[in-house]
Amino acid sequence: MNFKSSKIRTENNKKVFGKTKGISISISLLISLSIIIFLSIGIVKAVKNINFSGVLSLAGADLKTDGYGHSNFLILGIGGGAHEGADLTDSIIVASLDPETKNLSMLSIPRDIYVKDSTIGNSRINEVYLRAKNYFGSSTKGVKYMKEKTEEIVGIPIHYWVKIDFKGFKEMIDALGGIDIYVKEDLNDPYYPKDGTFEYAPLLIQKGNHKMDGELALKYARSRKTTSDFDRARRQQEIIYATKQKALSTNTLADKEKIENILDILKSNIETNITIKEVLTLGSMASEITEDKILHRLIHDDPALCGGLLYAPERESYDGMFVFIAAGGVEFLHKYADLTFNHPLVAKENPTIELLNGTSRGGAAGETKQILRRFCFDVVKFGNARNKNIEETTYYYRQKTDTEGKPIESRPKALDFLQKLIPGNESTVFPIEYSTSPADLIIEIGADYSNSKDYLEDAFYSLPKIETTTTTEETPDSTEETQSESKPQSEEN
Repeated sequence: MNFKSSKIRTENNKKVFGKTKGISISISLLISLSIIIFLSIGIVKAVKNINFSGVLSLAGADLKTDGYGHSNFLILGIGGGAHEGADLTDSIIVASLDPETKNLSMLSIPRDIYVKDSTIGNSRINEVYLRAKNYFGSSTKGVKYMKEKTEEIVGIPIHYWVKIDFKGFKEMIDALGGIDIYVKEDLNDPYYPKDGTFEYAPLLIQKGNHKMDGELALKYARSRKTTSDFDRARRQQEIIYATKQKALSTNTLADKEKIENILDILKSNIETNITIKEVLTLGSMASEITEDKILHRLIHDDPALCGGLLYAPERESYDGMFVFIAAGGVEFLHKYADLTFNHPLVAKENPTIELLNGTSRGGAAGETKQILRRFCFDVVKFGNARNKNIEETTYYYRQKTDTEGKPIESRPKALDFLQKLIPGNESTVFPIEYSTSPADLIIEIGADYSNSKDYLEDAFYSLPKIETTTTTEETPDSTEETQSESKPQSEEN
């Protein structure tokens, strides 16, 4: 294969591979995983019995990493073509790969997040690449500028970027011969847009096994009018995994013509700064990135749910644009990104939590509960502690033992992150009042936290007037009685 004529360039010469409210869920990560798989296959001329991972790891180069040892990627999906808005990045994902554990965490960035910028002008995040590309006269400079703005949102360094249009996605799925997806429930979207028009192309995919071509897979990933953001995230993960499985199947690995066809598709539709040697290293890991090691999280505007950290302000304050702003400031987005990228095992552990207010600060447990929920923690109960004079915040969890009664490691992994939000002591010795609690972890809030500058106030209590109605919980009053989260919110004090 003649790489000189493609957009792929070598590391040595330091070149690279050539409006509605809601959250746009992208399929672009799927393409980036496919780059890793297919470019690697093509380069080494893989056949059935070759030690694929071993060859690639020996030929590859070390990946750039951050302080946690993670390699971070920005994946941008554009519509492409010649129509107006073809360069809007309506699909934006930040992905973080731990080369050691092969855990892959993904965070979808809403296209309507507001970006203030004195160089290219204020805009939504999905317009930054287009504006920067036009301002600097270069697609590469446009992506780099987009990378910098995304780093400001998530608060982590981004080492690599990939930009792709949806045309390449569809063609690649077709070149694979389609992918096999089990649809868990009927997907009925009468409002799916008809390309190039203001009309609809109703979409109905019934429950059951389906062999999807590129066009249907794209619709399955992008449908948004009749299902939730979390449903779309789940469908995206299904497509990612199905594509990876098909790409690594024996039939694909043994078909030289199919591999070369896919390589041609990718080279025509992808731009990235990942070098060939880095691609080889990533390719050696592809088979180890299994479904259970992929975490996909969202940022959105429902404060009652995991990731609900945004709100929509009045349009007149933003030149008539519908935009999202971080409630409480970008620091909350940074904390959420830290949880997603640097503490992925917390989601797998998913401990149940009971929050107890041991201070005179009214509503501290209820307020903290709402914040922890936005950070995806399962708070099953909250209320008053044993008394109101607790000085030191304490985390209580049970010491586990093996079959011989010897203590074993039982400290919840969630504590590594929780201690950043709410500093406190840790203990396996429960006060007798808490001994029957069904929760995995009890947080007893003390005055050292509630009276400190680190206390996290619920930003949604003091938002300016917002344009759209969102589901928020009422401000707790000065008293709290222990409540189970199975009770309606109207029963909370």
